[in-house]
Amino acid sequence: MEAINQFYNIVIEMLEKIATEQRENIERAATLVADAIESGNVFHVVGSGGHSNMTAIEMCHRAGNLIPCNSILDPGFSCEHGATRWCEKIPGYAPNVLRYYRVKPGDVLIQFNAYGINTATIDMVEECKHLGVTVVAVTSPSLSRSIPKDFAGRHPSKQNLCDLADIVIDDYCIFGEGVVEIDGYDYKVSPTSTISNVFIMDSINAKACEILATRGIAPPVWISGNIPGGTEINQAGMDKYFGKLRHL
Repeated sequence: MEAINQFYNIVIEMLEKIATEQRENIERAATLVADAIESGNVFHVVGSGGHSNMTAIEMCHRAGNLIPCNSILDPGFSCEHGATRWCEKIPGYAPNVLRYYRVKPGDVLIQFNAYGINTATIDMVEECKHLGVTVVAVTSPSLSRSIPKDFAGRHPSKQNLCDLADIVIDDYCIFGEGVVEIDGYDYKVSPTSTISNVFIMDSINAKACEILATRGIAPPVWISGNIPGGTEINQAGMDKYFGKLRHL
């Protein structure tokens, strides 16, 4: 099958699978987010390695998404600061990131990492458990469990994110990540994890907004600054959450 059609069909099937099989856990995560906002708190979103970081960017000052989201955009997890810095492999790095972003007991953290095995990922979820932070993991359990225990890229404990988090949402990332077959080439191309991660995060956002509305609370969302009234609404949100969100 032609490459674009292959990718389209695979992505549509994946999103349908998430919307049906992962709906309950997405709704559970959204309820936690809504509860945090109703109580006057923020929630945290992090991609604990490389490209998973793009989901945290999606939630940062993004029109249509919730304002009280503390996006953790640490340079060590960001490809634009050097994809081969390997901060995700440094023991003890992740707990310092959590401290810098003021993640505290009782908070909710949504953690994205498809493989769910690297040092920063496991250090982060373990630190959250120590602090009493509820962790929603968006990851691929089947992928995590397919990686050999003796693989050098694993956390020294050999644990998986999916086995440590409080709620797990499967993003259905597959081994090797590429999904499109090209004639005459040995490897599959074009990954799906960024699409699935953003779909899951924006679904959590949508459901949390719906839950807040049913409770009589206007969802505090960013409005496009390119439409009338957007700048004024956004400024009020920034004034309210200044000091609670690192990237305002």
